[in-house]
Amino acid sequence: MPKPSFNSRKPISVHALPIFVSLFFSAIPHSALKIPPPLPILPLPSASQLQWQLSSMALFLHFGPNTFIDSEWGTGHASPSVFNPTLLNASQWVHVAKEAGFSRVILTAKHHDGFCLWPSEYTDYSVKASPWRNGKGDVVAELAAGAKEAGIALGLYLSPWDRHESCYGKTLEYNEFYIGQMTELLTRYGDIKEVWLDGAKGEGEKDMEYYFDAWFSLIHQLQPDAVIFSDAGPDTRWIGDEAGVAGSTCWSLFNRSNAVIGGTNPQYSQGGDPHGHDWVPAECDVSIRPGWFWHASQVPKSALELLDIYYKSAGRNCLLLLNVPPNSSGLISDEDIQALQEFKELRRSIFSNNLAEKGLLTASSIRGGNDNYQFSPYNVFEESIYTYWAPEEDQRDWVLYLDLQESVSFNVLQVQEPIHMGQRIIKFHLEILSGGRWKNVISGTTVGYKRLLQFPTVQSQYLKLVIDMSRADPLISYMGLHMDRFSILSHASNTTLQIYVNGSQVLRQVPNKHSQTATV
Repeated sequence: MPKPSFNSRKPISVHALPIFVSLFFSAIPHSALKIPPPLPILPLPSASQLQWQLSSMALFLHFGPNTFIDSEWGTGHASPSVFNPTLLNASQWVHVAKEAGFSRVILTAKHHDGFCLWPSEYTDYSVKASPWRNGKGDVVAELAAGAKEAGIALGLYLSPWDRHESCYGKTLEYNEFYIGQMTELLTRYGDIKEVWLDGAKGEGEKDMEYYFDAWFSLIHQLQPDAVIFSDAGPDTRWIGDEAGVAGSTCWSLFNRSNAVIGGTNPQYSQGGDPHGHDWVPAECDVSIRPGWFWHASQVPKSALELLDIYYKSAGRNCLLLLNVPPNSSGLISDEDIQALQEFKELRRSIFSNNLAEKGLLTASSIRGGNDNYQFSPYNVFEESIYTYWAPEEDQRDWVLYLDLQESVSFNVLQVQEPIHMGQRIIKFHLEILSGGRWKNVISGTTVGYKRLLQFPTVQSQYLKLVIDMSRADPLISYMGLHMDRFSILSHASNTTLQIYVNGSQVLRQVPNKHSQTATV
């Protein structure tokens, strides 16, 4: 079987060597000059957007009177006396998040019912009117303290729709009320890394205008490092569904002028816009349970279901926002913790080992020449967006060749772009050498911060990653090959999967299901 052809150089003639050496030392100064990086392509993420994207996953905490009255959308008429989480421990919430691999938490400080989880001075409908902590409690303060101690970023959700306040429906009066409450949240509790709001409103509700631009300006003034989430940004956008599933093509590029909070086309949100002028990456929200608030009758999704969502959210250039609601005692339930720990173990089992990292890499070209380690293809084995392979300019082919040095089985491809340089790749594919011929394994579209592609298990020693189309010279910051022995896609027969979590063995039955994929 012939080996694939990699880059090669013609040998230098022995007679030409003295001339070559003389020219080399006369042309190169004592300290070699670095080759400048390629020009970034607009739009680019802000520093806060970069930090948001690097966090990869966040935990959503829906909590309030609904937790105690078996409701999803409270009416705003429930008595504050129902709110009494006698065992509430916000540090436990933070610990659960951190142990499961989540680096930020977002709390529903006020949901649609208008009940405030902090003692707001603008309403009596809050924790100060409840029996919890004898009316002296502050959920937001306790969570902020726990998050700070654990090094976890804190985000807050303040619902624009308020079914309790009498001024709701009076545009000027309510906007002043809302800004007053927002100011309390952003000035009392230290650093807030995300402010989450939406356009949710029930049919037949009072008609009024939200002064979003004024709200956004205030948020950026009071918490300049915070990203703002809504259907239309300005910093992060809703993916367009509550299933945690992004489009298989997902651009961080977006045109905010084409989006309206509460009325954005879901298809536009899912895919983004390759011609967009704004950087507004997507956030995929989904609940671990059927509802957003805790209900005693509901059970959490399995670890395998969460893994599938992970592939379709964090694996498609998005942040996964997983809702894990505290129960009526004020704690995250044991069954939810178990599912999260199993989910973490699945990710560790699959992604902790890059099967490609011991391979030999060459590239179709290297910026600055084949001896320039600054943009070497080996940078794709470093887990950082700030080191990357860059091809020479004005090339027709963009290819990374990999010799694994032995035949290896794998079924997951991971690719990442250095997004601080802009999102570039439009289309790419992976090939393996099989039977002396190159065979296409999987094709993909956008990459962005992280792209995970699954396919039926293949085995090969030689492969190549080919960039077919790009907005500018493609840049690759990471490439990984992994073996997923758990997802249904990778199995063609009944298989019992053994997952070990905290020393205990958990069994999961994978049904017999043949699945094939070519383009994702």
